[in-house]
Amino acid sequence: MEQSMYVTYVAGVFRSVRFGTNDAHGKGMALQFNFLSDEGAISCNPSTGRFTANVENFKKGAKKLTQVIMTIQAEGSYDKAKALFDRYAVIRPEMQRTLDALTGIPVDIEPHFTPLQ
Repeated sequence: MEQSMYVTYVAGVFRSVRFGTNDAHGKGMALQFNFLSDEGAISCNPSTGRFTANVENFKKGAKKLTQVIMTIQAEGSYDKAKALFDRYAVIRPEMQRTLDALTGIPVDIEPHFTPLQ
């Protein structure tokens, strides 16, 4: 079950990031994804473009990211927060390749309901 939670998280990142990094959710998810990638929690197979979640590194990476964010909040450091966003809240080439492959899939749905007869 734990592995599937991390895999679902990674899939969810792509949904949020598709709205772009001008959107708060997209920016925050790109930051998390890139930080966790740098910590070895998420890796990309360059030949297939598929991403993998590493459970042990995910736990460590999530703990480290939480510590970084909470420390910045406690210090109230605008400069550290900006540096964190400047470094991590971007679309890296591996992610962009995946996003480019999703162009035929709607970013979100717009349901249309028809009255019951």
